[in-house]
Amino acid sequence: MSQTRINRLELIRLKRRKGLATQGVDILTGKKEALLNEFRSVVRSLRGARERLEERMTGAARAMVMARAQEPDHFLATASMAARRRISFNISMKKVWGVLSPRIDFPGARRDPFQRGSAPGHRSLAVDGAAGMFEDALDSLVETGAAEFTALEMGGAIKRTTRRINAINLRLLPQIASDARRISDRLEEMERDGQFRMKRYKSLKQRGAGE
Repeated sequence: MSQTRINRLELIRLKRRKGLATQGVDILTGKKEALLNEFRSVVRSLRGARERLEERMTGAARAMVMARAQEPDHFLATASMAARRRISFNISMKKVWGVLSPRIDFPGARRDPFQRGSAPGHRSLAVDGAAGMFEDALDSLVETGAAEFTALEMGGAIKRTTRRINAINLRLLPQIASDARRISDRLEEMERDGQFRMKRYKSLKQRGAGE
């Protein structure tokens, strides 16, 4: 406050600053509401993706138990080594209210049993079934990962926006109001002093003229 100028121009500047700050709060509040709506939608998608992932992983684990019950461990190890591959997909980012949201172009992990590289001859339906179910679970894992990333980014943006709103409402606007009030009080005090001096001057002038 010691550096605040005591004049009417400064008071006008503070009033304009208050208007801009209030307008900023309105804009940020609108952004926060939009982010919250989008966040709710993302959370619903994430909940569904996690449920699908859990369901598929549970089914795949059960299928693996059945496969191990029907086939020896060395057969499973050989089949798993033969099925190894590199999985690639494309990720693009788009912004929703300034928040990064990934879009994944993933062709899907599910393969035909004969595409898993096993040697011709004996095939196990139990092993093929378990492999297919784990491949389906991988699809759900990719979907869940994208949804979780978006939810985290969205939640962070909501927190940052809330902090900015609170900073304006709890610090900036009260400080502006306090400075404006002090300037107004000081200007009123200066005006009263001026009026008092003017009255005193007129009184002294009249007294001097009478003498």
